[in-house]
Amino acid sequence: MRRPSRAALVCATAAGAAATLLGAGAGPASATTYPPPRITLQCPTADGEALHGTVCGLPSGMTTAPNSYAATVAVAKAGAAGATVTFAVTAGSLPPGLTLGAQTTGSGTAVTGNPTKAGTYDFTVKATDGGLTSTLAYQITVTVQGPPDQLQCTAAAGSFLIDGACVLPDAVLGQAYPGRLPTSHQAGGTLAVVAGSLPPGLSLPAAFGSAGAVFDGTPTAQGIEPTYSFTVQGTGDQGQPLYQAYQITVDQNLPLAIVLPSSGSTLTSGTVGQTFGQNFFLSGGAGPYSWSVVAGALPPGLTLRTFAAPTDADDELAGTPTAAGTYTFTMQLADYAGRQTTQQFTLSIEP
Repeated sequence: MRRPSRAALVCATAAGAAATLLGAGAGPASATTYPPPRITLQCPTADGEALHGTVCGLPSGMTTAPNSYAATVAVAKAGAAGATVTFAVTAGSLPPGLTLGAQTTGSGTAVTGNPTKAGTYDFTVKATDGGLTSTLAYQITVTVQGPPDQLQCTAAAGSFLIDGACVLPDAVLGQAYPGRLPTSHQAGGTLAVVAGSLPPGLSLPAAFGSAGAVFDGTPTAQGIEPTYSFTVQGTGDQGQPLYQAYQITVDQNLPLAIVLPSSGSTLTSGTVGQTFGQNFFLSGGAGPYSWSVVAGALPPGLTLRTFAAPTDADDELAGTPTAAGTYTFTMQLADYAGRQTTQQFTLSIEP
């Protein structure tokens, strides 16, 4: 007599639930459980990754060479997940210079490239396999390796530092101002005036290039105090903060002149072997100024000393004379606006 065969009993399940097959064939009944198909973005720690709450911290990068970057966005597949998984950034953004691989047939994709701007970047990745999806938040920190970008004072002609403030060349009423604010990296960035004010008629661009931030405009007024103080804040080419205090003095476009403490062109005499000093002053024009001897000769042992910053005197003839005689020479004074004036002097050195 033929023994009836045992039929397989299949249990239909809702999507995502485990499927169970109950016994088949002539043997005893058995149950086999199959996991539902799924994909899961993971944050392994083997490659320097770390899970902070619900955010996966990928390894940090740097902006300066060698700055090649590579990190893994891992995905695990289970059940009947397909062979190919695609990836996309659905929120936030990667650091500039980095890209995310679009798809993989393996266990993940890579973030690669050369980061160009410092900062902390948060973004969300979505992995897709047919109708299966998984999302995870990530974070990458990019740092600057080497000297940071800075606003430089003395790199601009005619500028100097006093008590942390950068004193820029004077501006002249009614004349275009050629000043600029350079940076140490000589690259682009953004900035804004966050305290104080520029002289009326002058402005600074919100973004600048390799030449630095170049002033635009012509001073139109001089206040009760002719010196304007302001502070600039911005971001350098690699994301570094920029900050510097500045001063600009607006001149009234008065004639340039050399002035002595006493009238006349004959200077107080000196003596061979004795220390000598004679101050010169100026009026009008626009600083910074330059002094020079353009005719004749100074007494041997004396030199012109020009001060880099404002002092009680604008220039000084100083030294120890080494030869007696009467010396006639012509001094020239030039200002930042290109104006010049000259004056002849006579100095006697006694034996």
